[in-house]
Amino acid sequence: MTLVVVITIMSAVFLVLGLAALHLLKLYKLQSARILALQNQLAALCEGASGTDERILRFEQTLSKIRDHQHAIDLTANSQPAYDHAIRLARKGAGIEQLIDNCNLSDEEAHLINRLHGRESGAGMH
Repeated sequence: MTLVVVITIMSAVFLVLGLAALHLLKLYKLQSARILALQNQLAALCEGASGTDERILRFEQTLSKIRDHQHAIDLTANSQPAYDHAIRLARKGAGIEQLIDNCNLSDEEAHLINRLHGRESGAGMH
């Protein structure tokens, strides 16, 4: 009888081990499917991020061009003669040579501002 008991116990142990192995196999298959799904999602995200990087790069290049253009406009605006300052000087009675020297005006510009805004033109009455 002890042999029958040993065989029964061993059969029960093998049955439990077999059931545990089946359970582990199912769990392995389920986790493998989850890992594959996550890998696919990650690949899709990486592909989308790659497109986003290209769009950001193009945006940054466009922004750089706009900055350069704005800088060129600012330089041009700053290099133009200071007409407002010249008009104020002419109204205070500054001469043509003073307008040319102080405001970086051409002779023609200084004469025109002096005629329009100088004290002798009567512009002080405006």
